Amino acid sequence: MDIMAIAGWVFGALAGIGALAAAFVKVKSNVDNATAEIWRGEAEAQKARADRLEAEFGELSARVTRLEQERELLLSMATGQTAIVELRTAMTAQLDEIKSLLTSAL
Repeated sequence: MDIMAIAGWVFGALAGIGALAAAFVKVKSNVDNATAEIWRGEAEAQKARADRLEAEFGELSARVTRLEQERELLLSMATGQTAIVELRTAMTAQLDEIKSLLTSAL
């Protein structure tokens, strides 16, 4: 074999290795692009979910605030009712005392 045949074999082998390397790079690039698309879609879905949860959180916060206000109103009403009962009891006791004083004086 002469030097030209050896050079042909070497260059042919290098061309084959180059073609395999180019094919590997192309496949790797396609896989990376597909992975990036999947992650991009996942990120968009998570963003939509986060927006929805944020809106629901705002609604729930408003409801909690309203319920706390209603609770305070109910507590004030219950406390007021207790005060009315205590006032009635005190007035009844004082009325009984006045009646007994009037009865004893007459």
